[in-house]
Amino acid sequence: MSKLADKIRSAGRVAPAPIGFGIATERRASPTLLCLLRLDKNQVKSVGDAAAAGADAVIITGLAAGQLGDALKKLGDVPVGLLAEDAQRATVAAAREAGADFVLLDEESSGETVLEEKVGLVLRVGAETSDTGLRALAGLPLDALEIAPIDEPFTVRRLMELRRHSLLSQTPLLVEVTPEIEPSRLEALREAGVAGVILDGKSAGKLSALREAVLSLPARGRREEARTDALLPSLTAVQAAEEEEPGPDFE
Repeated sequence: MSKLADKIRSAGRVAPAPIGFGIATERRASPTLLCLLRLDKNQVKSVGDAAAAGADAVIITGLAAGQLGDALKKLGDVPVGLLAEDAQRATVAAAREAGADFVLLDEESSGETVLEEKVGLVLRVGAETSDTGLRALAGLPLDALEIAPIDEPFTVRRLMELRRHSLLSQTPLLVEVTPEIEPSRLEALREAGVAGVILDGKSAGKLSALREAVLSLPARGRREEARTDALLPSLTAVQAAEEEEPGPDFE
């Protein structure tokens, strides 16, 4: 499993309900969305700042696998993904050997790329991908899908489109956002299946603010628990009605 996949899994866990009595010790909330930073090859010199700002992962574009070494030294343990310009299996293998944690592919990448092991794969897909195409992705060894940025206005229709990608592909989503995004929008994206948000390198200085907005979100699972509680009375009433209904009279 790639480090990116491991972080996605950790962020997706539902927070357990607090137990016990007494005053709880205050602790820092765990992020429920990943914050990624996308840098082009000319911005690589700033990747060290990305690590300091709390990036969960960094995506580097326009850089050959052989040039990845310096960036990895600056980032330390932060997972690095490489956008494969020449999306062939050999390119993915070279990125893995150079130390990339994951590689970004597109739908025109060579089919053999998905055979590479010990490296994460993120597939970039368009909004026009059919239901059949998304279902087919469920069987591929993908860590995530990157989908196009969400256009304004952010309507229920656009929320449904996100959920369509997430549910049919059974794969976490990554989406690029603006640095000014509100916490309520982040929560809506999370509930629609988005596992991580991507910030363009030009806004790297605002990554810390994005991270704080993510940390301000309510824990996962509260909405689901509320729905379950709301259903319990009606379910109980149905069961009681079934028990009280008299059986057939054979006399």
